[in-house]
Amino acid sequence: MAVPGSGSALVIGGGIGGIQASLDLAAAGYKVYLVEKSPTIGGTMAQIDKTFPTNDCSMCIMSPKLVDCARHLNIKLLTCSEVEALNGRMGNFRVRVRKHARYVDEEKCTGCGECVQDCPVVRDNEFDGGLSKRKAIYRPFPQAAPNVFSIEKNGVSPCTAACPAGCNAHAYVALIRNGEFAEALKVIRERIPIPAICGRVCGLCEEACNRACVDEAIQIRALKRFAADYELAAGLEAPLEPLAGAEPGREKIAVIGSGPAGITAAYDLARLGYQPVVLEARPRAGGVLRYGIPEYRLPDEVLDHELEILQKSGLVIRTNTPLGAQLGYHELRDQGFAAVFLATGASSSHALRITGEELEGVVPGLEFLRALPGGGAARAVRGKVVAVIGGGNTAVDAVRSSLRLGARRAMIVYRRSRAQMPVSREELEAAEAEGAEIHFLLGPARIDGHEGRVRRLVCRQMRLGPPEADGRRRPVPVEGKSSAFDVDVVIPALGQALETATLQAAFSDLEVHKDLIKVDPLTLETNLKGVFAGGDAVGSGGYVVHAVAHGHAAAESIHRYLRGRDMRAGRQQQEVAAAPPPSRFVSRRARIMVPAVGPEERVASFREVETGFTTEQAVAEAGRCLDCGVCSGCRRCVTACKAEAIDHDMQDEIRELDVGAIVVAAGCRTFDPSSLTRMGYGRYADVITSLQFERLL
Repeated sequence: MAVPGSGSALVIGGGIGGIQASLDLAAAGYKVYLVEKSPTIGGTMAQIDKTFPTNDCSMCIMSPKLVDCARHLNIKLLTCSEVEALNGRMGNFRVRVRKHARYVDEEKCTGCGECVQDCPVVRDNEFDGGLSKRKAIYRPFPQAAPNVFSIEKNGVSPCTAACPAGCNAHAYVALIRNGEFAEALKVIRERIPIPAICGRVCGLCEEACNRACVDEAIQIRALKRFAADYELAAGLEAPLEPLAGAEPGREKIAVIGSGPAGITAAYDLARLGYQPVVLEARPRAGGVLRYGIPEYRLPDEVLDHELEILQKSGLVIRTNTPLGAQLGYHELRDQGFAAVFLATGASSSHALRITGEELEGVVPGLEFLRALPGGGAARAVRGKVVAVIGGGNTAVDAVRSSLRLGARRAMIVYRRSRAQMPVSREELEAAEAEGAEIHFLLGPARIDGHEGRVRRLVCRQMRLGPPEADGRRRPVPVEGKSSAFDVDVVIPALGQALETATLQAAFSDLEVHKDLIKVDPLTLETNLKGVFAGGDAVGSGGYVVHAVAHGHAAAESIHRYLRGRDMRAGRQQQEVAAAPPPSRFVSRRARIMVPAVGPEERVASFREVETGFTTEQAVAEAGRCLDCGVCSGCRRCVTACKAEAIDHDMQDEIRELDVGAIVVAAGCRTFDPSSLTRMGYGRYADVITSLQFERLL
């Protein structure tokens, strides 16, 4: 056969037909490009048992051809590749081929298989028709050509994509499923320096879990807690892991506030070699974690343990050190601090702005929660009827705390519907189980008093109107309809505001807008040179993990600022395509509920409500993960590969080929039996396809 033009040919399809065509053309002296979309050549013939009509072993016939094809100097294998465009005419074709990233360097991979041992993600093996299992990093069959492993990726799992701090939830869930608890915690700590805390109070990733499309989302928050508690129970140490470019002995940085944003920034700066000093106004460190979250959700000993780990990693925390006229921008500069991060939190409560708000018995939500340790909150509500205004975590924490402190009756009054409450479903159901009343679609109109004290709360009936900017429907008063409650205490919990007076006494020229510090949203830089701000003080988002994300961003900005680098380059937020739910059939499996103390027992004290998963429960719950993105990104394979062949940042390549002839040997479309559930396929183990039968043979 003569190939006109350039003396090269393109063969599309790596089945037996494409292999034989490539070998014949190569033997005739032509350069051959063999394009195959899968990671290996061989096609369907490599999967079947015997050939027709000779009844010879298929792989016995094919193996020598695979070897010859892979080694032939005139044949260039382009696996994981597809033809995207074709132009020209016979003898002079221009072909555009997309070579998809296999995330393993074909030149470096030795085919040893060490990487497979450490991969925690198990998949159905397509080569065996789903009858066996393989890992996310795999080689389709032992005789594969090229003898190179590949990593299957299907985008980013939605739980990971949803985390503002960039924590790889898919990876640590997969590692817990595999029984590798210390490794799971190491993955968490890369982006969450306070895992035991976030494992108790933050479940943002669960809201994105694809498992909810099948039955219920995975208990990702509880699994994070399990990994952190495992470390505590096992007495493991968490050494400081230096970040790239770290150099010990660098400048001192002042971090104002020891809440989640402050301690995250300080932790990152310590890992970069700086000397962060956290300045906390109150007697004990923790910020909102200690003074805004009740102990039944976050015990003091857990917070103390996390802070102790961070201090061993290089953080210096000075308590009883408030900002003010005696300690501000200029004083910090004089003390040798090269940069400042303001993570003061938002410690004031928004006002109700209704008549009667000045009465005795109106206690702002944050002030109420801060008074819990000292006993002031108990004196305010014991034996009384309490109404909490709001629908967020502060409101639910206040009503549940009131019941624990001996309130005769405690209720939440919320102006929207149950579905629009920003608090989690589990928190709301727990409050109701403990005896809290929830009144929806009621907006406070006024507070009536008697002799200067609260006597009654009058509310307007509301209905839901058009959506507001955040997508939630706006509550609209219903004319002529109202409700009233005889109450002794009203706790407004409508959100937090910045305490501007103290801040501006210390940083007089700092720009503040709408009760928040004004910052560049990308770099968190303020209008003052070397001063950055984050967390609730700038409106981070409400979850602890939002503040953690701000801490990471601030540390990066401070590092660039002190090294004289561009603070914006490469930091624009890229939209991440979250992996869709798997299309395969998935059996329902009940969600394992986190063990908890019963309602009657828990309202008697501030003992922690959830007791956490056992090892068996954690492994089983992690086993419900669908591995939506396939590869979890845990990077265990990178550590295992001595040849340094794995590159998770590998990108697709576009190759332009000039060929004189094209042979199309693409074969037939593979039969997909997944739609035949009515015939029992996928539901019964003994209903199989003919290809599965071949693999069994």
